[in-house]
Amino acid sequence: MLTGKRVAVIGAGRSGLAAALVLQERGAEVAVFDRASAEALVAARQQLAEAGIPFYPNQDIPQPLTDYHLIVVSPGLPPSHPLFAEAERAGVPLWGEIELAYQIAQAPIIAITGTNGKTTSTVLTHHMLTALGYKAHLCGNVAGTAHDLPLVAAAHRAQPDEWLVAEVSSFQLLHTHQFRPHIAVITNITEDHLNYHGSWEAYARAKGKILHNLTPDDWAILNARDRGTAQLLHWLQREGVLGIRAVESAGHVRYFARENPLVPLADGILDLSQTPMPALVGEHALENALVSAHVASILGATREQVKEALATFQGVPHRMERVAEIGGVLFINNSMCTNAAALEHSLQATPKPCLAIAGGIDKNQSLHALADSLARHCRYVLLIGRDGEAILSALHARGYQTAEYVGTLEQAVPRAMQLAQSGETVILAPGCASFDQFRDFIERGERFKTLVRRYAS
Repeated sequence: MLTGKRVAVIGAGRSGLAAALVLQERGAEVAVFDRASAEALVAARQQLAEAGIPFYPNQDIPQPLTDYHLIVVSPGLPPSHPLFAEAERAGVPLWGEIELAYQIAQAPIIAITGTNGKTTSTVLTHHMLTALGYKAHLCGNVAGTAHDLPLVAAAHRAQPDEWLVAEVSSFQLLHTHQFRPHIAVITNITEDHLNYHGSWEAYARAKGKILHNLTPDDWAILNARDRGTAQLLHWLQREGVLGIRAVESAGHVRYFARENPLVPLADGILDLSQTPMPALVGEHALENALVSAHVASILGATREQVKEALATFQGVPHRMERVAEIGGVLFINNSMCTNAAALEHSLQATPKPCLAIAGGIDKNQSLHALADSLARHCRYVLLIGRDGEAILSALHARGYQTAEYVGTLEQAVPRAMQLAQSGETVILAPGCASFDQFRDFIERGERFKTLVRRYAS
């Protein structure tokens, strides 16, 4: 399919590099383009040079486009980028990395998307399949874990009798065409990434592309209580999207909800609310468990197999991660919390009384929602980052005074040590993106853990 094809890969990041290397191994003539300078992409430039793949920095629209049979685009390229219109005018197909992965995959795909909970659900589902005895590859957008493998790289190596368990983002789904997982999961859809998609509807519809190409042999697992998912389904059903019609007519839609924690398994019903899950904290964690248990149910698991998998799950870094207990104060790293809905869920699950470290870049115009959650759940709030002072003003407007702006984690952690008392919890739950002070949420979480552990030693 790809042998002899001339392919331009746009973006020399994690997924672009993986796509370029896989394409070359499959016989394509590949060139990589990136708008960043060569100096900013030293590691990528070296890796491409070692593979013999041409690299063009300071350029993200190949000229002429008609020199290429296919363009594979980075998920970081915004929808407004002129490349998309130019490729359409030139008649050159444009795929995202996960579309390429689907086109070459022999193994069936379990794809999980959503605003919150998707990483924990993905890692737990992979753990569940492994416990059931399947060979499964954890991949996709699973940042901050030891299995940081793009879907295209996993699809390239996986055999037909194996499974691909992938977290997929709205950025990745936006540029899919035939992408079709065997099991498609949407955990929830709330406001996020509005600065990229432009509107909540555009964001939700990008998520919804995970359902477009399903057949009666496939499955969908959906949140029965999530208003965003309900709105998306209303649009898709009204517009006659074939994928959602196919799984509905086959009876292959599973709905989950915290209020209904019962999962039908091969040997009976399992009540997850009565099942020990030591690494999963809070009500939203029950939703993660329900997603994974429903996947296991579709694959024929028994009650004991699901219970054993939930009992042995170790959790995911930067998601309600217990860092240390110092002087009776529990410290939790939840750096992955980057929006208002995630903040609310995190603080609901946090042992009280609690002190929160929050702030960064508000990406969804949600200062008031962030302030509401912090005021509702926290004894004290320490604010950091670009929009920390604006969150502080929103808290003061609500009459909440036990908060202060400290600026950085380096100031926040020692201040939390001064304020917290035995029996309380200090949680890093930013509710915001990290890019004002850190490379990503992973670096932010690691910095928090390092600072806390200095006091534990």
